[in-house]
Amino acid sequence: MEEEIILTEEEKPLWKKILITLLGLFLLFLLLGYFVFPLDIFASVIDSATLHDGLVEQDVTVRFENGSYEVLLERYNAYLTEEFKVCLLGTYDGEYHVTSVYDVVMYEQAFDHVVSEACPEETLIALHSHPYRQCLASAQDIKTLEKAQEINPNALIGIMCEPERFSFYA
Repeated sequence: MEEEIILTEEEKPLWKKILITLLGLFLLFLLLGYFVFPLDIFASVIDSATLHDGLVEQDVTVRFENGSYEVLLERYNAYLTEEFKVCLLGTYDGEYHVTSVYDVVMYEQAFDHVVSEACPEETLIALHSHPYRQCLASAQDIKTLEKAQEINPNALIGIMCEPERFSFYA
């Protein structure tokens, strides 16, 4: 007589099922964050501010006056597929009052970088664009800010990543 051996799969404990489910959800969140909803866009939106009535209030207050924002917007729209750089001139009295836009010579432009001449010493804000909704400063941006502040301690760098979205770094 043959003996029949029946093997049964042991039931996994509830805590293991919960752990595997949470791990799976976390991995799914990471994949979605990387491919569908880039997480750096969320960080960029949190770290930047939008223009309202010519005013951007972030860690610093920047007022666009004398038609300077319209000139800046014209430059932004002209360079939608590549970065551009301009120098914002004006006055500082605890707030930054931008009254004019100075165009610098740009030697190289791509969608993710620009190489240009330096801004003049009287520049309040050295501003350049970044790709759409990517307003976070790069390491090179911070180095550029440090050099500008050696000449003018109140100098800022600005990043424009949408028609009305900016990040300013002091």
